[in-house]
Amino acid sequence: MVHAKTLADLLTASRFFFGVYLIWLGLQKNSVEAAMLTLWLAWVTDLIDGAIARRDPRHIHTFMSDHDLTADMTLSFGCWCYLALAGFISPLVALSYIVMVMLSLWYFRSLHLRWAVQVPPYVGMLLVAWAVAPFYGALLVTWLLFVVVVIWPRFSRKVVPEFLTGLRNLWHTRR
Repeated sequence: MVHAKTLADLLTASRFFFGVYLIWLGLQKNSVEAAMLTLWLAWVTDLIDGAIARRDPRHIHTFMSDHDLTADMTLSFGCWCYLALAGFISPLVALSYIVMVMLSLWYFRSLHLRWAVQVPPYVGMLLVAWAVAPFYGALLVTWLLFVVVVIWPRFSRKVVPEFLTGLRNLWHTRR
């Protein structure tokens, strides 16, 4: 019997593969629709993995639950590489951003900064989708609005204040 936590871990792990798949799609050049569908599927797994894990009556702690954010960052990295490899952003811009992110994360070691650095790749994917594949752009935007509505109580009371406080204290909490 598959436990809920195992299923949640598989969904989290899939985002590592989705990130690598996006890099491969970037090499294919004519793959905008596939890339946007991949991103949407990854975002779906991100929404449901935690809810599924919390339903497991065993309440066990796993390697994948510790690395959920790493899976998210791998997906974001895959998006950024896709944008560069498919020709939507300059490789120099992409490489510069990656180096800046690596140095910033090394220097600050901040959870909240890890959340923030995922924004430019996702915004880039949304802009490309909207411009090149409008159906998928609408799908992604609609999904994001749906997610915000679904998680709004927790998002507005916990996530946003924690994120803003974490970024505000970035220089003070450097370890």
